[in-house]
Amino acid sequence: MTEPQVLDRTASDVEVERQLAADCATYYDDPLGFVRGLYPWPINGEPGPDAWQVSVIEDIGRQVKDRGFDGNHAVMPIREAVSSGHGIGKDALFAWLVDWVMSTRPHSQGTVTANTNDQLQTKTWATIRAWTKLCATSHWFEINSTIMYRKGYRESWFCTPQSSKEENSEAFAGQHSKGSTSFYIFSEASAIAAAVWKVAEGGLTDGEPMFFIGGNPTRNDGEFHRACFGDMRHRWHPTVIDSRDCALPN
Repeated sequence: MTEPQVLDRTASDVEVERQLAADCATYYDDPLGFVRGLYPWPINGEPGPDAWQVSVIEDIGRQVKDRGFDGNHAVMPIREAVSSGHGIGKDALFAWLVDWVMSTRPHSQGTVTANTNDQLQTKTWATIRAWTKLCATSHWFEINSTIMYRKGYRESWFCTPQSSKEENSEAFAGQHSKGSTSFYIFSEASAIAAAVWKVAEGGLTDGEPMFFIGGNPTRNDGEFHRACFGDMRHRWHPTVIDSRDCALPN
């Protein structure tokens, strides 16, 4: 793992930006290095990611290395699933992954959703906004209640929150980034309609696609259950967490 880099704030702005860009290039296949190096830990009394988050992030980094995306030839999607109770830090994990993808992959495109609009706006997307503001790359991006985008590249380099209502499923269509990463995040995924999952799958056909899902396993059927415990488990990297063993909230 790359050692976290401390930016030299006495250098000129150009030099600082050059160093930051170089760090992000180094973190392309090292999301844990990104998380440890580009947020101002300790945060809220926590020295860094919890043990389970470290394990998941390292797994994602390994998959990036294994696929070796060359910018031209599509690779198989990275599919990561986390099943747990509430309050262990899944939305924090999602926020780190959004910042990592957006900061290390020019012209990446992402969609974030959750089981309800309240969960999406007041918890999942709110957590993404909060962590993005703490990230060393925060000044690269504009983020508000409807979109996060790289300044100057709103049409091609962005991440948006979308309602998971079944009638909104077409909002998940048409997301492709052949030379970069198309990614989806489903929070509290147990209650997200199958139609939304089906449309999202269409955005995983080219480039270096990623699909991150998490939730409380409240149902013994549906796409989330299939991914974590059922007949689709072989296509995912599922992690089942006991909330009592976790330290980090959100």
